[in-house]
Amino acid sequence: MNAKRPALGRGLTSLMTQIAPEDASQRELPVGSLAPNRHQPRTYFDEHALEELAESLRQHGMVQPIVARKVGDKFEIIAGERRWRAARKAGLAMVPVVLKEVPDDRLLEYALVENIQRQELNPIEEAKAYWQLGEHLRLTQEQVADRVGKSRPQVANTLRLLRLPQGIQGQVANGVLSTGHAKVLLGVEEARLQEQLAQEVVDRQLSVRALEARVAQLAQVRRAKAKRKHPQALFLKAAAEELTQAWRTRVEIKAKGKGGALVFHYGTEEELDRLFEALKPGP
Repeated sequence: MNAKRPALGRGLTSLMTQIAPEDASQRELPVGSLAPNRHQPRTYFDEHALEELAESLRQHGMVQPIVARKVGDKFEIIAGERRWRAARKAGLAMVPVVLKEVPDDRLLEYALVENIQRQELNPIEEAKAYWQLGEHLRLTQEQVADRVGKSRPQVANTLRLLRLPQGIQGQVANGVLSTGHAKVLLGVEEARLQEQLAQEVVDRQLSVRALEARVAQLAQVRRAKAKRKHPQALFLKAAAEELTQAWRTRVEIKAKGKGGALVFHYGTEEELDRLFEALKPGP
């Protein structure tokens, strides 16, 4: 495992100071000379919010400079794409830019942390950014969490959102469904049922608690149907539990056709010896 590096979740300011001061310079650059970060984790920019920011820029100018690096004859934005987009809407010709020398392998980190610190990523964008960071740099979840200043469970729970069907991911990204709703839906195994429940949330404006109750209700109905359809399965389950208690080890009964298998599980060699002595034929 690589040596532990400083966590990046402390914010963009601390990130930028990791680069030597002589590597940075501020200047005015034409808006057209800037290009978006190709690793930008943010994919959705609210048009209404951009219009409001553009109006503010028309009246007061850009106070906080954009951070960029030189790539060929262009300047690639590291932080501040939203301000750049608003500047174009406002019709500004020049914008203040701080130039930094940032290697490719850190560009995604800078963009990710900048957006997280400003809380500008929706949950799905954040999940995709964590995944991209892990894939791009071959990091474990623990290492990703360290890089962005989050706990490993936070990163893991956010990444789980990517297991949802694409349609539901879109609803979470657009704010139609909350992350609370999404977490409840992750507990449902079938994608079709997940989508059905998501539509119910939208149509009936269900709260997270109401969705939990709905999922529990459906599970209860399914269990009742299973009991009616498979009485033998209930008998085998009860028998396996009784044998488990009697033999003090987990026992499974697997039915197949007219036959089946009786499986004894053991966790240690001592437990295996005990079972062997108990089951072997007497003298």
